[in-house]
Amino acid sequence: DAIPFIKGVNNHMGSKMTTSSTQMYQIFSILKKRNLFFIDSLTTSESLCKPSARLLQLPFAQRDVFIDHIQDPDFIRKQINLLIRIADKHGEAIGIVHPHIITYNILRELLPELQKKVQLVPASQIVRIPS
Repeated sequence: DAIPFIKGVNNHMGSKMTTSSTQMYQIFSILKKRNLFFIDSLTTSESLCKPSARLLQLPFAQRDVFIDHIQDPDFIRKQINLLIRIADKHGEAIGIVHPHIITYNILRELLPELQKKVQLVPASQIVRIPS
């Protein structure tokens, strides 16, 4: 309730928690009551978020690419290109960024070219109930 207009959440930290079906069930139950979606950052290969979301019929998606976990302009550009390739192959892709100035500047620089290659949409348009 403290954040107006919120539509969904993701796990920034908390890899251990995402491996606990009990904890994810508790969290996802709250998200479901509030009509929120969840995006799994996939910070561990042992994540139980997807099966938990499936069980509760919670709109869900998983991160495809971390864009800026290394604060280097060339690295960030490479990660954005990787995200575009994944989107081309699968029809959609989710990248996660942080509110760093370097990321903002690179995205601002690349935005005209990105808009020619892919359609940028809010995460709420990509999440779905897992099958």
